[in-house]
Amino acid sequence: MNHQNQSETWWHSIRQRFPWRQFIIGGLIPLVIFYLFHRFDKPLIGALLAAGWAVGVAAITHLAFKKINLFALLSIPLTLIEIVGIIVTLNPEFYLATAAIDHTIWGFVFLGSLGFSRPLILIFAEAMGEIPKSQELGEFRKSEEFKSAWVILTIIWGIVHLIAAVLLTLSQIWLSLEIFLIMRTAFSTPLLAVLVAFSFWFPRWYWNRS
Repeated sequence: MNHQNQSETWWHSIRQRFPWRQFIIGGLIPLVIFYLFHRFDKPLIGALLAAGWAVGVAAITHLAFKKINLFALLSIPLTLIEIVGIIVTLNPEFYLATAAIDHTIWGFVFLGSLGFSRPLILIFAEAMGEIPKSQELGEFRKSEEFKSAWVILTIIWGIVHLIAAVLLTLSQIWLSLEIFLIMRTAFSTPLLAVLVAFSFWFPRWYWNRS
């Protein structure tokens, strides 16, 4: 019974705190735009429109609210890589591999940020307005326990992105195109949504685990 109550509490917390509007506007809409045009054999138009939408959402969110739309921000590199792949190479194999390239880049970016004073996930959380102000957290914000939660999260994000890159590469080589495209879709916005939801839950659990 306690386990069930904890699960319900966890799910309720995620539903309440998850940025659903950001997810739909910044992540889901550009994904639908791209795959809609791709279905009608217009991948370049789809990539351009998806990139334009993501850039516009990211810019408006920053200028109007002084925050970032994480879903839009993280989708921009993928759409730009897709545009380059379509225009420059005209190679469908390279175009299909753009998702793996994007995951590889982000994986190393997340892990590389560990060498700086603030890990990348902490920076994202602050930019999204999800971290209370310094005066509200007091000395806890300066503690190693506060930072370690974000370090662990950043490591998880980096490893997940690198694993996704490997799985996408192997699936493109060994599996059918239909299955590969399903995996490619699953490892885009849906995977990002799972990581963001986990990132909302993990710090509180980590700090209160004892």
